[in-house]
Amino acid sequence: MAFGSPESRKVLLTMVLLVVALDAVAIGIYHLAAIAQRSNQIQTGFVGVWTLATLGIVAVYMKRIRRIRDAAIGRRRPVRP
Repeated sequence: MAFGSPESRKVLLTMVLLVVALDAVAIGIYHLAAIAQRSNQIQTGFVGVWTLATLGIVAVYMKRIRRIRDAAIGRRRPVRP
C-alpha cells in the first residue's frame, strides 16, 4: 500500500535517484583517480566531500518532502529567522 501524495513520492524518487547518481559518479572517480592507493588524508577528504554532498542532497529534498506533507495536513511550522 502506497502512502503520501504523488508529489511527495515524486520528490522522494528524485532524491533517491540523485543520491544513486552521486554515488555512481563518486565510485567512478574513486577508481579512476586511484584514491585507494593515495594517502589516508586524501582518502578521508574524498569520503568527507562525498558524505557532505550526499547530506546536502538529502537535507534539501527532505525539507521539500516535509513542506509538502505539512501543507497536506494543514500544519504550519514556525518560521525561523
